[in-house]
Amino acid sequence: MTQGSLELQEKRQRFVFDQRWQVAKYDQELPCKALLRALPGSKAIDFCGRTSDTVFLIEVKDFRTHHGENRERLDPSTAALAREVAEKVRDSIAGIVGAGRTSTSDGRFWARIGKGCASPVDELVIVLWMEIDSHGQSAQQMKPRLDAHLKKLKEHLRWTGARVMLLNEHVWEDDLPGLQVRTVERPQP
Repeated sequence: MTQGSLELQEKRQRFVFDQRWQVAKYDQELPCKALLRALPGSKAIDFCGRTSDTVFLIEVKDFRTHHGENRERLDPSTAALAREVAEKVRDSIAGIVGAGRTSTSDGRFWARIGKGCASPVDELVIVLWMEIDSHGQSAQQMKPRLDAHLKKLKEHLRWTGARVMLLNEHVWEDDLPGLQVRTVERPQP
């Protein structure tokens, strides 16, 4: 967990969080690893963080390659991706609450995130950051496809009472204050 300007990379995306954020790359933190050892098959979101009055759970997907094996996940009518993200959110909230109760390192951070997930005072925001091939389409042309995914995502996450967002580089207008995201070039073979 870190507060202040922090740069984290997930897949081909570089996320730069400013000083307003306290953030952790949850799927690499000790509490997440403990949950995965205790309950094999559990899943984890990529980032969790908070600003003064908002808790964020962020999952990152980059579907700009490997289209064939992701065909079902990319078809919003199957709701496969929405289910996958909802399961990660469910397991991550459980792990975060447990970390707040048991963690000896960064326990205050995990307790604040866990309380924020449950508090009606703090806003909970769940973000799917999903990069897909634009095939030369504008953001407006991509919107119906992304909206279909967002609709399924909201249905599967209704139980959280959270604001649910689907963002990517094409449909992002500073929706998350204090966060900048950019694609990192793929390494050359």
